[in-house]
Amino acid sequence: MKNDLPTLASTSQKPGGQGAESAETYRPTGALIAATLSPLLGFFTLMLSHHISRLSKSMDQLILAYGHWIPGSIGSGPDGSIGSYAGKEVLALAVWLTSWLIFHQCWRHKELSITAWIPWYLGGVCVVTLGFFHPLIDPLILFVAESLKLI
Repeated sequence: MKNDLPTLASTSQKPGGQGAESAETYRPTGALIAATLSPLLGFFTLMLSHHISRLSKSMDQLILAYGHWIPGSIGSGPDGSIGSYAGKEVLALAVWLTSWLIFHQCWRHKELSITAWIPWYLGGVCVVTLGFFHPLIDPLILFVAESLKLI
């Protein structure tokens, strides 16, 4: 029995209205890149807010204010208090979600190069990972903070 249903490749449409003749070559990869860039920015925000909160008590309190509503962020219960980590998490989640929504809307129908993106992504993962390694990053953070007269 012959299947008369059209295949996905023969019915796919490009956003501009072109038909199936280019369905084989059109791959909207922008959503994939948006979905990988956004958590990277969220992790970068977590790293940056962590180092900023360590520079001064006033910055630590400012970051804590973003997450004071999270249970356990303030208090002295049996598990103690997580303090400004709650604010760091809220900031990271806000950057992740906001950037993902924006990038996804902008790039969802774009065909972006994944092979060009992968080295940037892996480099970003390395930078963020090394950014949490205090013996390596603390001298750099202190140098930048002193140069900008933050401390």
